[in-house]
Amino acid sequence: MTEEEARIIAEPVVQNIVNCMADRDYDRICEFAALPEGISAAAFRNWSESYLMENRLRCFDHYGAPVHLQPCCDRNHYEQLNLYVYDDGAGFSAEYDLASDGELNDLILIVEFLFDENRNLIPHIEDIHVL
Repeated sequence: MTEEEARIIAEPVVQNIVNCMADRDYDRICEFAALPEGISAAAFRNWSESYLMENRLRCFDHYGAPVHLQPCCDRNHYEQLNLYVYDDGAGFSAEYDLASDGELNDLILIVEFLFDENRNLIPHIEDIHVL
């Protein structure tokens, strides 16, 4: 699998998850990817919303919303969605830099796409963590 093939698969899934977070519709996230084992939609919502409150952020931005980069950053080399294809052929991971009000907020959403026994790619939210 190439990175471009992975992007075609990952982008709509990541877009739907990020948009659910932006719309505060956390219950719908499970329609697009499995949550980490032992984490409910309510727990995922509580953690995400707590992060917003603790950092005095209004909300998460929708997928693809414009992001203001620091002057030192080269916009031509910055990707908000990064893909990592596994060398062993097991699948790939996608990392999306979350933003709030047009500013990156130090949170990364990681979605892993792994092949099942029937060679179907199954998306799983691996983590959402602070840089």
